[in-house]
Amino acid sequence: MDHFYSDLHFDLPDKRPFVACNMVMSLDGKVTRGGVLQPGSLGSAFDLHTMRVIRSHFDAVLAGGSTVRQHPFYLGVPPELEHARCEKGLAFQPLSVVLTGSGRLDPGAPLFQDSPRPPVIITSAEGAANLPEEIKNRAVVEVLEQSSPDAICALLWQKHQVRRLLVEGGPSTNFQFMQSRLLDEIFITLAPRLVGLRTDLTLAMGDDILPWPQDTELVSVHRQGSELFLRYRFRWE
Repeated sequence: MDHFYSDLHFDLPDKRPFVACNMVMSLDGKVTRGGVLQPGSLGSAFDLHTMRVIRSHFDAVLAGGSTVRQHPFYLGVPPELEHARCEKGLAFQPLSVVLTGSGRLDPGAPLFQDSPRPPVIITSAEGAANLPEEIKNRAVVEVLEQSSPDAICALLWQKHQVRRLLVEGGPSTNFQFMQSRLLDEIFITLAPRLVGLRTDLTLAMGDDILPWPQDTELVSVHRQGSELFLRYRFRWE
């Protein structure tokens, strides 16, 4: 199936990964529905396919621990997209990267039982101590005492040859990359739904007001049914 994101081109930085974010959002700005943040909770089947097409352009896909606990599956692509990845010189599947401070992950989750590549877990020393041995045997555990987005990007760039990194939430993880001025682009699906619940989460959530990019460019807009697919590019000072 031909897709408007089948042929994406990025301006890659020299000394760090290119970083993009992909999220689906309701008309009232929510990314969770009843506290649930996982594929299909807001978007359509086409949005789910779009998520996988976007993933097909990246070396690694990163998500926070709370997001992975809700959707504990490999952050990969279906078999029909593997050939396109290999033609672009990428590994047949993107690397799944989990960012967790606590190390509270389920060893029985499909992510650790049926993964095409060993996932990478970035955590603290305390978090690493909390990881079950079964996970340690099935994943690559990276300990960072300062798990800032800069340190995460440096680790993935130097040790795992990640040149294109896709961030898929949650809101606090998105916030950290935006606050650090490392987010180069964002893909947003605007879903024709309303949530309303004040406790549901928005796209980026933290303790400070985010810095404004020097320039925000609307790269493309596509419509499929009643969903809008937006792509923005950021230029930071």
